[in-house]
Amino acid sequence: MSRRSLLNLLLSLLVLGLILLVWWLQPQGLPPLTSLQPEQVERIRISDARGRDIRLEKRSGHWWLDQTPANEPRIEQLLGICTTPSLRRFPTAQRAMAEFGLADPALRLWLNDLELAFGTTDPINGWRYVRLDGQIHLIGDGFQHHLTAPAAAFIETE
Repeated sequence: MSRRSLLNLLLSLLVLGLILLVWWLQPQGLPPLTSLQPEQVERIRISDARGRDIRLEKRSGHWWLDQTPANEPRIEQLLGICTTPSLRRFPTAQRAMAEFGLADPALRLWLNDLELAFGTTDPINGWRYVRLDGQIHLIGDGFQHHLTAPAAAFIETE
């Protein structure tokens, strides 16, 4: 075997070893924020400190805002919050709620009877603080635009 072939073989083995090492060191999947699956949700309520109260209900397999058909793609995106990863979590008893904007949350979301209270964002990562079942979770902030949208944004526009 020539030196060049031997060198190529060694480099190939090194690359393969590095690929295996990276694969092996991958973290396990993060736990979801809730135990709910999006298809289990029948009722959604979004409420904020300004008095906005949006109630959506699933009837006969379709979403409704009062008697008006709702924007189902938008609701499906919002329901992604059920399975969004909880990037970090810690018990509420360990922390002062005001520190995270959760003492008097400006925004609340109910999925069926499960209440999620939304606080401020982490100044380092931009992750959102969410209080749920005696824990504070940190999640990606990709749902805030749905949660702060006016009721008209949830109406089907066809």
